Amino acid sequence: MPGGGGGTVPTLSLEPFRRRVEQLRDAWAERRALRGIARAHDRESQLALLRTLHGWATEAAAEIRAVYGPGLPVEVSRLPSDDAEAAAFTVRVAQDHTLTFALVERRRVGGIRWHIAVTMSTGGPRGSTVAAGPERRNGQWTRARLEDLLLSLLGAYERARSEGGEGAG
Repeated sequence: MPGGGGGTVPTLSLEPFRRRVEQLRDAWAERRALRGIARAHDRESQLALLRTLHGWATEAAAEIRAVYGPGLPVEVSRLPSDDAEAAAFTVRVAQDHTLTFALVERRRVGGIRWHIAVTMSTGGPRGSTVAAGPERRNGQWTRARLEDLLLSLLGAYERARSEGGEGAG
């Protein structure tokens, strides 16, 4: 047999590739659906985006709980009513690892623009609070970006746990 292998190449199931194709299709459909509210910077559009992020975070938190089990508390705060002055929600892992998504206004020369600001707090004596979220130049929110932020938060939790830090559960 040419190539010197002498055997046959094992045939893998097509399901993993099919699933990746489905994920690609769904991600692009999601982007197209969000394009209007993600690009608009009025309060109502960004509030709709915040509600979408809250739904994704709630689903992701359920997945985290399914993997980690009851030993790791994972909570998503309620989203305030649309007319509340401060629209925000928090995802909390253990006691002091949080992601906060908040609707904030920026005053610009052309008027007021609204956007979603995200901060990550890792708590504890050596913890920190940093700005997070999609980069400006590539700033459209996607479910994958939100999930990446949650994975970063879980990574910080695991690091604190491995180092014996406070709040590591």
